[in-house]
Amino acid sequence: MKTPEVGDKSKIFHKGQVIYKEGQSSNEAYIIKQGAVGLYRLTGNKRVNLGILRPGQIFGEMGVITEEKRTASAEALDYTEVIVLDQTLLHTLLLKSPRPIQIITTYLVERVRALNSRVSDRPSANIFASACNVMLLAWKAAAKAAPKNEAAQISTVELSKTIKDILLISQVEIDEIFDKLEKVHIITILDIKGTYFRKDPLLGTMKKSSEFVKERLLSIPDVDRFASVVKNMAKDNQDHCGTEMEFLDLDDFAREVQAQPETLLKKIAYGEFPENVFFFHKASALAFAAKKGPEFFQRAKRPRLKVEDLETVDDIVSVDNATLDEALSKLGFYKVSVLAAMAGEDARKKIFHNLSKKIATVVKEEMERMGEPDPGEASDVEDELISCIRTMKGLNG
Repeated sequence: MKTPEVGDKSKIFHKGQVIYKEGQSSNEAYIIKQGAVGLYRLTGNKRVNLGILRPGQIFGEMGVITEEKRTASAEALDYTEVIVLDQTLLHTLLLKSPRPIQIITTYLVERVRALNSRVSDRPSANIFASACNVMLLAWKAAAKAAPKNEAAQISTVELSKTIKDILLISQVEIDEIFDKLEKVHIITILDIKGTYFRKDPLLGTMKKSSEFVKERLLSIPDVDRFASVVKNMAKDNQDHCGTEMEFLDLDDFAREVQAQPETLLKKIAYGEFPENVFFFHKASALAFAAKKGPEFFQRAKRPRLKVEDLETVDDIVSVDNATLDEALSKLGFYKVSVLAAMAGEDARKKIFHNLSKKIATVVKEEMERMGEPDPGEASDVEDELISCIRTMKGLNG
């Protein structure tokens, strides 16, 4: 019988591809031949990064040896090729090794089990970026809740409590992060001082104490600069273990894709986002639902855009039929065909609703003939339509 050898089988994983997930059965281990692999665990809205492995390193072996489910997930960080070690091969190699090696291996397995059980209790390395993300989210919430024309401020005590609840780090570490951010001038901390009076036991008079810091209030003057500087400060630790937020809010995502949050909201409303990217914060969503009541969620009504807010052909659903009818007649059937070809379902229905049956037939035939409209030409026709509607409403010139 042929003895199994390392290298009998290999697999290829593309960048971002999950090799295995936490909780899956363990029947293979891997040696990295080329590329890089990230190991992580998910705890609530935290992605706990356990480390990055590179060529020559092995991973997934403990689950195969112990026959337990995966205690972490593995993801290819680059184009990655691995050598597969199945359970039979690993057990054969262990049985052929000297008895002391078997004893040491058993001991190490038990140590790894103990360490894995503690991963969810405390990240094992730098969590600077995660603490800053929590800080930014707390600041945004405070800014939205602040009265109009008043600068938002958050108590460092409350903020520290929130960070500790999410990341489970000490106050000393949080104070160090505050200090780093204050030194590069991306946060400001205002000390609110107070005094107290006490009665002199001999003279019976009231004495004023020396001033003490009663409260510290934190502000983020420039959110965009804060995010940019924090990202650069965290780059030095990108290969280390730590935690990062598994989910983004709308503002963070808009910043990542260099877009305006309002534009993304429109795209969501138009059904341009896949459903699998939507998540709700359970407590906040249920509190909102309770406030609005069940009837609020039974029907949806598209907000009517103002004429000055029109941007694309899909926005014409907010234009009255008389205005749209006149605008389409000015463009001619070919340009209307271009508009209908690029419009979404609701906007296309509205276009055909404002055409006579004869013109609608001609437009449909022209749509089929042209196929996908030229992007440059489509953009020009779209701009002409919006400009025409605005002119008719007295907004241009």
